[in-house]
Amino acid sequence: MKRYDFALNWSGTKREFFVGLFQNLCKERKLSFLWISQDNIRQVLKDLERGKIKIKILLDTEATYNRKDDLYARVCYSVKDCGGVVINDPDRTKFAVDKSVIHYELINANITVPYTIVVRNWEPNNFRLTDEERKKLKTPFIIKPATGYGQLGVIKEARGSIKEIAQARHFDRGDNFLLQEKIIPVRLANKRAWFRVFNVFDTIIPCWWDDHENLYEHVLYEEFNNYRLFLLAKIVSKIASITRMAWFSTEVAIDEYDDKLRFIAIDYVNDQCDMSAKSETSSGVPDAVVEYTAKNIVNSAVRLINHQDIRKKYSIYLKDATIDVRGLGSAPSLLKQMFPSVVHSKNKNNKKRTGLFG
Repeated sequence: MKRYDFALNWSGTKREFFVGLFQNLCKERKLSFLWISQDNIRQVLKDLERGKIKIKILLDTEATYNRKDDLYARVCYSVKDCGGVVINDPDRTKFAVDKSVIHYELINANITVPYTIVVRNWEPNNFRLTDEERKKLKTPFIIKPATGYGQLGVIKEARGSIKEIAQARHFDRGDNFLLQEKIIPVRLANKRAWFRVFNVFDTIIPCWWDDHENLYEHVLYEEFNNYRLFLLAKIVSKIASITRMAWFSTEVAIDEYDDKLRFIAIDYVNDQCDMSAKSETSSGVPDAVVEYTAKNIVNSAVRLINHQDIRKKYSIYLKDATIDVRGLGSAPSLLKQMFPSVVHSKNKNNKKRTGLFG
């Protein structure tokens, strides 16, 4: 049996910046590395299911769990079932990315979210809004699928017609849909106060994100202090606590409500962060953030392989400073997600598969 310390689900076959970072970092840390792409995934899956290879740590950027035939999802479950760690755990991910579920979890955690109406997939096509619902939603509003991604199936300027709602729901008849208040952010330092905040194990990374132009800018220490952005970190750490996800991003906007500024979580949990780098595309994530993310993930993988958990204390990584903070709770533990030392399934040679390090 061939064993890999670290594997990456990345469908492309071009050695992009993020992939190259993992190849180099794993080489430096003496970790065996497997890149699972569209070229080799069928063979990798076959070898996993036949017990010919084993993966200790898998970073997933591709799986779509609501598709029964998704090969990357099968790889994730195969690694998990054989005692490996998947970042992020498949079952936790299925829960976290369903906006119709996590919406209520965030409300229960006292995280401010947009006014939202959940339309269940079994509700009739002639679903109508009440006058009270229209008043609270205002116009225009957003319609989005509960498990959608990449803005697919999203209507950004909905006015509430039956035709619009039916059109959005037709994108995926089996999914729930959200009708959501449209948030208009205030401007800070002549920027839209809209952020994409990354959670990478024990680190929170806030970035300005222009949701119109899809442009990133890493938050500076002075900006973090002057605009009192600590609440960005608090929201993300709460989401991590609820979902137990190790790597994700969320969008947070600051708007004005009842003459006060409020931080409001938008789009909730993105489990597969787009790590296209700024040096590759104008809409990419700052290179330093991509590099920090890859290094943090590989360092965490080394700790897991050595039976050590990640740090509990959070830090906030800014463009020109790193701050260790208290009061954000504990970063999610991946050691607790590992299977028992022996998983009672057998390969074709009738040998029991052992846990992560067997």
